Amino acid sequence: MSRPLRIALVVAGGAVVAATVVFAAAWFLMPRDWIDSEARRQAAQMKGMTVRWTRLTPAIQWLSIGVKIEGLTARIPDVGPSRTDLKANEVFVSMKILPLLSRRVEVSSAKLDGAWVTLTDRGPEPEKPPGAPQGPQFQIAVPRVDFHNLNVRMRDTLGSGMELRGLSGNVAFEGTLEEPSSIRASAKADSLFWKASAAAADMALPSPLALDADLEAKGGPGVLQVMHGTVDLGPLESALSGTVRFPKQGESTGTGPALDLEISGKPQKIDSGAPAFRGLAAASPAKWEGTAAWNIHASGVTPKVVTNGTLNMTGFSVRAQDNSFLIDRVQAVWNTRADQTFTASGSGAGSGISLRFQAKGLLAPGGTTAGELDLHAPATRLNGIVPNAPKWSSGAIEAHAAFELKPPAKPAIKWTLRGNGMDGTMQGLTRPMRGLTFDIAGDEASADIHSIRAQVGSSTMNMSGTVAMGKPLGSATFKVGIDRLVAEEWAPPTGGKAPAKVEAPPPTALPIPIGALNGTVEIGEVRSGTMRATNISTPIRYDGKDLVASPIKGSIGTGTFQGAFNVLTPFTKPSYTLHMDVTRAPVEQVAAGTMPFASALTGFLSGAVDLSGQGFPSASPNETLQGLLKGTVDDGKIKLTPAVIAIARTLGLAEPSEIPFTQLTHTVRIQGSKMLIDQAGGDVGPDKAEMNGSVSLDHALDLNVLLRLAPSRIKGNSALAKFAQYARDADGRLPVGLKITGLDRAPRITINTEQLMRVATKQMTSEVGKRVMSDLVRGISRRPDSLRRVDSTLAVDSARNQEKSHPATADSTLRKAGDALKKLFHK
Repeated sequence: MSRPLRIALVVAGGAVVAATVVFAAAWFLMPRDWIDSEARRQAAQMKGMTVRWTRLTPAIQWLSIGVKIEGLTARIPDVGPSRTDLKANEVFVSMKILPLLSRRVEVSSAKLDGAWVTLTDRGPEPEKPPGAPQGPQFQIAVPRVDFHNLNVRMRDTLGSGMELRGLSGNVAFEGTLEEPSSIRASAKADSLFWKASAAAADMALPSPLALDADLEAKGGPGVLQVMHGTVDLGPLESALSGTVRFPKQGESTGTGPALDLEISGKPQKIDSGAPAFRGLAAASPAKWEGTAAWNIHASGVTPKVVTNGTLNMTGFSVRAQDNSFLIDRVQAVWNTRADQTFTASGSGAGSGISLRFQAKGLLAPGGTTAGELDLHAPATRLNGIVPNAPKWSSGAIEAHAAFELKPPAKPAIKWTLRGNGMDGTMQGLTRPMRGLTFDIAGDEASADIHSIRAQVGSSTMNMSGTVAMGKPLGSATFKVGIDRLVAEEWAPPTGGKAPAKVEAPPPTALPIPIGALNGTVEIGEVRSGTMRATNISTPIRYDGKDLVASPIKGSIGTGTFQGAFNVLTPFTKPSYTLHMDVTRAPVEQVAAGTMPFASALTGFLSGAVDLSGQGFPSASPNETLQGLLKGTVDDGKIKLTPAVIAIARTLGLAEPSEIPFTQLTHTVRIQGSKMLIDQAGGDVGPDKAEMNGSVSLDHALDLNVLLRLAPSRIKGNSALAKFAQYARDADGRLPVGLKITGLDRAPRITINTEQLMRVATKQMTSEVGKRVMSDLVRGISRRPDSLRRVDSTLAVDSARNQEKSHPATADSTLRKAGDALKKLFHK
C-alpha cells in the first residue's frame, strides 16, 4: 500500500472516530430532563392554545439526535370554538449536535408522520381591550420541516371548504418564521376535495395537487421573491411568480404576509380520459378534450387578498356515440375584492350551441351569491350525453336558470326548459317520436309542466301537471290526454329490438326522482291487435314502487268495460293483475287485445276477465299468464273453422256457413300456453251444445263436445235418423258425444258410441224394438247411405279446402256403433 493511501485512510478513520466521539458525547450530554421539563413549561405558558402529548423520549433517526413526540395534539384557542386542531401520530424534532456539547438546545429540523389539521374560519377575532395582557412572543427557528401523510381540512363556519389528503413534502426556512430570508417548499397532495356545505358530500376535484417553489429575500429579510415556482393540478401545469412580504415586528397584528403572486398556465390539453378528470367525467359517457389557458393574479395583505382571473378554452370537442361537435371558444372572467365580494361571467359558442352565465355575490360565510345561466342548442347535441336518453334527429332546446345561494339555506333556483320540433327515437318504442314540444318551469321545490306534446306513430299525447320535491323523493300530479294509442307502437314487437342502449348502468326507477305520483289519464282510442277501445279514463297512483290504475272506464265497440290495473315494480321487474267487468263488448276484440288466443266466436261478451302475469298485458305468448274468464256471449255466430266443417261432415250434416246462437255461457281458465275450458255451452242454431277440454298455443286440441241434435236434423232415411228412433232424449233430441283431437287446422273427430248405446238401451224395451235395431245395424253394415266420409286427419286450412273433398263410403265410426248394437241385441 502506498504512503499517500495509508495517510488518507488514517485521516478518514480519524474523522470517523472523531465524528463518533462527538455524536456519542452529544447524545450523553443532551439534557433529557431539562428538555422535557422546558417543553412542558413552555406549553403551560402558551396563552390561547392547548398543547399536549402522550410521550416525549430521546431518539436517533438517520444519524440525527433529537426527541420523538407521540400523540401530539394542539388546539387554538384553548376554549370556545376551535380555529386550529392538530393531531399527529409522531413528530421527531432533530437537534443540532454541536450546541448539545455545551448542553444548549437548538432545533435543526422537524418531521411529522401521520397528521390531521383542521383549519376553521371563524371570522376576524375581536380586538382585546387596551391594557389587556398579551401572550408571550416566541422567536421560533425551525430550519426544515418534513411531513408525510398530512391531511389538511379547511372549513368555514357553515362547513364548506377544501380538503387535501395524503400531503407529503418538506419546507426549508432560513431565518425565522416571522422574517424568513428564504423559503424552499416542495409538497404533493394525493387527493383534493371540495365540500359545498356541512350536509353536502365531498366532491372530488382533479388531483394530485403539487407545489414546488423557491423564494429568496431580495433587498432585505422578510421580502421574498419567487425565483422558481410551479403549481400542478393533475396534468395541468402552472407557473408561479411574484413576491411575498412578511410584516415586520411592530406592524399591526392580525394581518399576515402581503402577496403579489401570479399563477399562469400556457395553452395545454385537457382530456376526459386523463385520470385526474375521471371523477368529473364519470357523470356522462361522453368523451371530451380541448385546449385551456389561464391566468390568476392575487394581491393584498392576507386574509384580505383580491384576485383577478381569466380562463380560455379553444377547440373543445365532444364525442358521444355518433354525436360529435366542436365548441370554438369558452371564456370565463372573475375577480374578487377586499370586501370579499366577487363577480364572474362567461360565454361559449360553437356548432349551434350558445352558452352564457354570470354571477356575483359575497364570499364570506353565509354571503349571498346570485347568478343566471342561459343555454341554446340543437337537440342533436344531447345524443349520448345522458345515459339511456332518447336519440334526437332534429329540433332545438333552450334552458334558463336563475339561482341564489345563501348558506346554510337551501339553494334557491328558478328555471325554465323548452323544446321545439324535436324528432327522435326512444328505448322501448318501435316508432319514432315526432314533433316533441314542451314548456316546463320550476324551482328547487316544484316543477310546473305547462305542456308536453308529442306524436308516436299514430298517437298524439298532451300532458300537463306538477312535480313537488320531497324527502327522500318527490310526488307528482299529471293529466295525460292521448287521442289514439296503438299497443304495437309502444313496445318492441316479438323478436324486435329497441334502440341500442348507451353504455351505462340501466335505470332502476323513474328517470326523475319521483317517489309518488297521481293523476288522470284520458285516451280517445286504444288499439291492441284488432281490439279497439275508446273513451278511456282512469285515475293513476304510483307509490314509489307499484302502479295502480283504478277504476278504468271505457268502451269496446258497442259495449263498455270498467275495472282495475295493478303493476308491481313497473320500472324494475314488472308483473301485473288486470280485472275487467265487460258489458256487451265484441268478444273477438276483447280476446285479441288481452290474450294470445283468438276467438272462434263473434258476438257480445258480458262477464268478468281476470288476467295476471309477468311484464305487461299483451297478445303475445307468455308462459306466466294466468287468467279466468267467466260470463256469456250473446247474439253471435260460431265461425266456420276446420273443426266445425269436420264435425258436420263426420255426422253427415249439411255443411254450414257460420252458425248463429242466442247465448253461450263459459268458464275458461288460462294457464300459460293453454286455455282450459271448464264449461261452455248453449243453443247453437237448432241444436244444443256443451264443451270442455283445452286448446294450446301450439294449435293442439283436446276437446269433449256433446251435441244434442234437433229433430229437424234427423229426419229422412239417414243413419242418424234411424238411430234417433231409439236414442232420443226427453226433448226428442239425439245426443252425440264427440272427441276432437289433433291440430286446429286438421282436427281428428271421434264419435262416442258408448253414449249412443246408453240412450238406445233405455229405448229398447220390447222384442220388436230389438229386432228393428238389429235390422238397422245390419243395413248400415251392408250399404252406404247419404253420409259422406271425410278423412278427419286431412289438413284443412279453409272452407274452400273442405269443398274440394271427395265423397266416400259410410263412416267407419257409425259402422262401429252398429257392431256394438249387434252385440247388445243379439246375444
